[in-house]
Amino acid sequence: MTGAMTRRSLLGSSLGAAAAILAVPVAAGAVLRERFVIVNADDLGLSAEVDRGIFEAHDGGIVTSASLLVDGPDAEAAIEQARKRPKLGLGVHVAFDSRGKWLIDVQDLDMVQRQIDRQLDAFARLTGGPPDHIDSHHHVHRRFNVARLFLDAGRRYRVPVRGFSDVVFLGRFWGQPEFGKTDMSKISVEALLGLLRSLRPGVSEVSCHPGRLETRPDAIYNREREAELSTLTDERVKTAIADEGVRLISYRDYARLRS
Repeated sequence: MTGAMTRRSLLGSSLGAAAAILAVPVAAGAVLRERFVIVNADDLGLSAEVDRGIFEAHDGGIVTSASLLVDGPDAEAAIEQARKRPKLGLGVHVAFDSRGKWLIDVQDLDMVQRQIDRQLDAFARLTGGPPDHIDSHHHVHRRFNVARLFLDAGRRYRVPVRGFSDVVFLGRFWGQPEFGKTDMSKISVEALLGLLRSLRPGVSEVSCHPGRLETRPDAIYNREREAELSTLTDERVKTAIADEGVRLISYRDYARLRS
């Protein structure tokens, strides 16, 4: 559509306007001049192997936050491990699929709403409290019509929804720029260093998907997880963060900053 707004640009402008209305500003002054980054690991609870990698990336690397799949087969064990790590923030990774198989029709907004409510309730029941942020598997929360349901949930829980707050979301640390086609250069040390050095003042989120190698045959994003883990725990990355003056925080820390 030459000279007209494309669907993607329309989505960006409409959702950007919604985010501007709902954004809670970070504390003024020094905070806005500094660079803060939340390094958030998605898919916690997916499997014991994935969870082990996430916790290794927190214990020995730069991961500060994780997003929990409440229906994941390893969710309860993951929560027990997370409780031993008080500095690890924990949000909810709302999912409408399992291993690539859609479980509901995401165009059925009543069903989507029920799933959001159920999974947020399950998070509170399993962890004993609300999430410190909300996001979704495959970024379904950014779709037309679905987005407003997630924004409503964010308002109810008074927590940020990924991509709809003043936390700038950066999702390009990902080893499959095309589905099923691996490009390890996207998750290399050099790629992450470039991303971190490009951070602007304020708060940003870098999403990641570390893990240990899964043995199940239907694991689509698998050896990429081990490559991410290696990068996220690399000493060169830690040194660059210190040299750049970037401050690692979690969404829990972000809540304190903005208050």
